[in-house]
Parts: sequence; C-alpha cells; structure tokens
Amino acid sequence: MSAYTIILYYKYTHVADPEGFMNWHRSLCEKLGLKGRVLIAHEGINGTLEGTPENIKTYCEALHAQNGSEGTFGNFSDVVFKTSPGTGDSFPKLKIKVRQEIVTARLGEDDVDPNKLTGVHLAPELLKQWYENGEDFQIIDMRNSYEFEVGHFKGSIDPGLRNFRDLPNILPKIEQFKEKKVVTVCTGGVRCEKASGYLMKKGFKDVYQLDGGMAKYMEKFPGQDFDGALYVFDNRITMDTTKERAIVGKCHHCGVACERFVNCPYDVCHYQFLCCEKCEKETPDLQKLCPMKCNTLWNRIKALLSHRFKIV
Repeated sequence: MSAYTIILYYKYTHVADPEGFMNWHRSLCEKLGLKGRVLIAHEGINGTLEGTPENIKTYCEALHAQNGSEGTFGNFSDVVFKTSPGTGDSFPKLKIKVRQEIVTARLGEDDVDPNKLTGVHLAPELLKQWYENGEDFQIIDMRNSYEFEVGHFKGSIDPGLRNFRDLPNILPKIEQFKEKKVVTVCTGGVRCEKASGYLMKKGFKDVYQLDGGMAKYMEKFPGQDFDGALYVFDNRITMDTTKERAIVGKCHHCGVACERFVNCPYDVCHYQFLCCEKCEKETPDLQKLCPMKCNTLWNRIKALLSHRFKIV
C-alpha cells in the first residue's frame, strides 16, 4: 500500500457561502497536512488532494458530513472520491480558491446547470459491456488535445479542445454524431457534466457521460479499452494504468514515441506539448518547437489578443 493517497472529486450543488467554505477547507486541509487544489463556486466544488491514507480518510468523512443540514455549507454527503497512489510530492503546495465556475466554460446564455440538464450517467461496468458486446456508440473526449495525445479510450475522437472554453467551437466537428449514441469522457467527470448537457441543448439525441470519468474506469479496469497513459494535473503528469501498455504519444518535432511534456516558454502561450529529451537538447529554445507556432509574428499577435481579450 502506498504511503500517500491522491483523491479526485467534484460535486455540482449550491454553495451559499463560497468564501466561508474556502476558509473551512483551508483550516481542515492545513490541519491534516494535505496538498493539492480545490476550487469552490456557488455551483459546487472541484478538487484533487494528496495526503496520508489516514488523513485523506478523515478529510473525506468531514466533507461527507457537510450534508446540507443547518450549519453546513451545502450537501456533499454523496461526493464520490476517485483514488490513486500518491508520491508525497505530487503537489507543491495547497491551493484553495473561490471561482465563478468550478471548471471554466464561459458558455454565457448557453450555460448548463448539471442539476437540471446533463447526459445519462454511464457506469464504468456498462461501458465495459458496450466494448465487449460491440455496441454502436461514439466516445467524444472532452479533455484538452494534449491530454488525448498521451492516452485515450479506444475508438474515441479528439474534437480539438485547447481549453474547455472552446466547447462551442467544436460543434461543427462532431455534428455528424447528433443522431448517434455518444459518450462524453474526461479525467474525473466534472467537464462532462456540462459538456453532455450542452450537447443535449444543441440537439444531440442520445447523450451519456462516463460516471466518475476515466479515473474511475481505470480503477475498475486498469489498462483495458484504453491506449497509452492517463494525463493527470499534478507532478506525476501521467499515471500508469498498467505496466504492460504501449506508448501512443509522439514527440511533436521528430515523431518518436514519447510521454514527456514541456511548456512553451512564451508568456502568452505556455502550451504544453510532447517533446523528447533529444529534441529539447538540440533546440533549447522550446518556442521554436511549439506546435502552436507562436514564434511567428501573426501567431504571437493572436496569442496576445487571446490572452488579453479572450476573443481569439
């Protein structure tokens, strides 16, 4: 058993006092020595934390005790925690913040309340049966493209998200599946709560979301129906689902099999991409290797406009 445990979780539910809930969290997590990231908004919570198994258990029990009764911040009694082995240094520190959304979508008038509209929750066991029985369905990956590159479900498609705000922009790429049974997937499930509801709002007829996301599927069926490694947002970068797996990621520059990520150094780009050690050594200026081609004048201007005005 690992000396550390990482939990990934979320819950869409009304939080009347996000600031108070943030302070409650900070006090509890500091007391337990937990590190990680927790985002809190009026619409709910989204977090990933690391600590000793005993202290993680205490945290989970404390959050479940927030059951919507008087004196609590909301109903979190049924939060599902996805667990994986930690390293003790998966996160540099503890960050707890209040945000407008627990996953930034900025859908405006098309915003979705997952408590009112969302795809059918598909249990990992049922998706497994669909694979085994040759069910006719299409998996749409709602993660960012760089996450897809290093690992993904068999038969899934990457619609080209650079961030979740791109959701409206990918509709033309997936409209062909409007009449088909579709399953939205992401790491822990939180993106799919809104993404699946958004697709329904836009006329998709038969929409499911993988309950608990890829993390829960990998817990139950490690390495099955999934090619490559699972990208995670901590110092591990990728999580091995099984030691016997193929590397599907490729260096953007030379094409060699690769699971090594680097960040573009340009301040308004910082795109994360796959790059082997050899290419980085031969071209220390990583901006020249960035697949966003932000080293060209036009793309630098576009990146700057996007960064400052969120319009490109």
